[in-house]
Amino acid sequence: MARSGINRIDGLLAGDSTLPLIAPGDPDRESVGAVQDLLRGHGHKLPSVIANDYGQFGNKTKNAIRDFRQTNGLPLSDAVDPEMLRSLIDVPPPDPVASLPYVTLGLDLEWKGITKVLLLTSVLEGMGKFGALNLNTDKAGLSYGLIQWAQKPGRLTDILVAFRDADSAAYSRIFGAGNASLATALIQHTSKPKGGIDPLTGLTKDPAFDLIDAVWPARFIEAARYRQYQLVQIATARLAFERSLDTLRSYAPEITTERGVAFMLDLANQYGDAGARSIYQTTLRPAQSLIQHRQAMAGESVRRIAEKFKVGVRNRRQMFLDTPLLGEVQLA
Repeated sequence: MARSGINRIDGLLAGDSTLPLIAPGDPDRESVGAVQDLLRGHGHKLPSVIANDYGQFGNKTKNAIRDFRQTNGLPLSDAVDPEMLRSLIDVPPPDPVASLPYVTLGLDLEWKGITKVLLLTSVLEGMGKFGALNLNTDKAGLSYGLIQWAQKPGRLTDILVAFRDADSAAYSRIFGAGNASLATALIQHTSKPKGGIDPLTGLTKDPAFDLIDAVWPARFIEAARYRQYQLVQIATARLAFERSLDTLRSYAPEITTERGVAFMLDLANQYGDAGARSIYQTTLRPAQSLIQHRQAMAGESVRRIAEKFKVGVRNRRQMFLDTPLLGEVQLA
């Protein structure tokens, strides 16, 4: 059986009857947070791992538990018992979130190393949602998924090809409504220069593939609910991060800690490898500590972004600088 690494969650799932159920007012924020993570995937608006009130068992969490129990035919209660924990994992979530408990217990992956880094980055990109969508607000057409594969730079094609290669029948069913030719044409369209959109407006050049229209977003969301495609998203994102890590090591071999690597790979995910390298080199000074350099890079990344995005980018950089979810330990 997969383990989350959260002792109480793993113990309850293993049938340890000496452990207390997770109930209102529970002081165990780690276990309460894991329950909140799983409930978020089932459509409940609860704090994520980066929120100050994450892990606090209040009325919103209690109401979400009662709603999940009622919806899934479980005995009415305010507490989380082993049966509910198992249902939270086994019942397909309509809005799946790449949280620690879901990735480890639902997808049987380890939460460490580069996988941990990319999934924490995904929390900043789209709240860790496999079905996160940006419908051309940045004039890049459709951006989708854990690390926001974007249409304009051609990255959307990467995840579509990965879906097709992993399960071609599911790919045709989801993206072509059973029409294999339409599903193939979607990849051909997004493979065109600038992803098949007008680079100035982000609008499609082919009305048949208006990916920000209601029909297409629904198909991308359906793909996000398919567990095999969730694994594909993680594997594809991991390959992209590993390539960026190789590039990072070529110009910044001194950056080896979990926090340092995560900070730089988040920069690369937002600005591209070349942009991250430019920010690194522009802010590098003699006798500068690694922490001072990181702070300078954070400031430079905010300076380079459009005014309307500055607050969000500043908060995003600061999270990587401060969060206890990352440490100054060597990347596993």
